[in-house]
Amino acid sequence: MADFAANLERFADRQIVDMTGLKGRYDFTIEFTPEDYRAMLIRAAISAGVNLPPQALSALDRSSSGALGDALQQLGLKLDSRKAPLDVLVIDDARKTPSAN
Repeated sequence: MADFAANLERFADRQIVDMTGLKGRYDFTIEFTPEDYRAMLIRAAISAGVNLPPQALSALDRSSSGALGDALQQLGLKLDSRKAPLDVLVIDDARKTPSAN
């Protein structure tokens, strides 16, 4: 389930932390409408830093913001918004040309 939660992050607008405590492997199918799936792919592209044209971004306005949560509820899972400790990498300085160690 931790791998599943990590994969879901691409399609959500925030990080997802597995708090189910479930171990093992599971086989299931999640179904979305084509419009909601397209919106999830657009969110994944935005999360990856892709610059999209305004036409693609307008598809987010026409999609359901709760499609992912609704699909997970069909599996008996839910997304709760809460604060949780997360690992963060802070880069203080970056140079174009590397220097010797």
